[in-house]
Amino acid sequence: MAMLWAALPAIAARPLTSEDASVLEEKACQVEAWVDRGQSATQYWMVPACNFGANIEWQAGVAKTHSAGRTQFSEAYAQAKSAWSWGSSWSIGAVAGVTRRPLQALANGWDNPYAIIPISAAFGDTAVHLNAGWSRDREQARDAFTWGAAVERRISPRATLLAEAFGENGARPYLRAGARYTALAERLDLDLSLVTRAGGGRADRLISLGFLFQTGRFLP
Repeated sequence: MAMLWAALPAIAARPLTSEDASVLEEKACQVEAWVDRGQSATQYWMVPACNFGANIEWQAGVAKTHSAGRTQFSEAYAQAKSAWSWGSSWSIGAVAGVTRRPLQALANGWDNPYAIIPISAAFGDTAVHLNAGWSRDREQARDAFTWGAAVERRISPRATLLAEAFGENGARPYLRAGARYTALAERLDLDLSLVTRAGGGRADRLISLGFLFQTGRFLP
């Protein structure tokens, strides 16, 4: 089985797939890593990101997939994101990137561009993220509208509950529910979530376990 969102860039603050309208503080970096375990495949991701200035966060990700007794480099992406706030609660962003899928037979280079407009809003202990985007699959010569909607609810100083739906036009959406735990304030978050597809079976389900480590300002 291909991983659930093989056609979607895996970009988000852990564990959400939906993008948020924020960037790292200037001169800071972070590292996200996670494991997606499905019925017949396991995918491992490592995603570093930095803000070198100019209100732009640069991010790159690489994945390996273990399936049928083999582990292969299966996906990578690179992107830039900027974000702007208005009022005390709202922000909007712009994301542009490109994905590589080396296991594809034809377009297996950096051939699949995408763009996302995320909007985020905060209401006390609750945050909402909405995404509208576009992606291009060169191998299938197909353009797709991508979307996402996520909500985060902080239930204690360290614990946050999360839920989201995401997908692309003409396809059944994916649904995620999970939690994030802050092990070190403003430094280390741990997360666990479950993902399924609307109307799907066991082959469409996975469990995701990951972490996010932030450095704070340290770059010259």
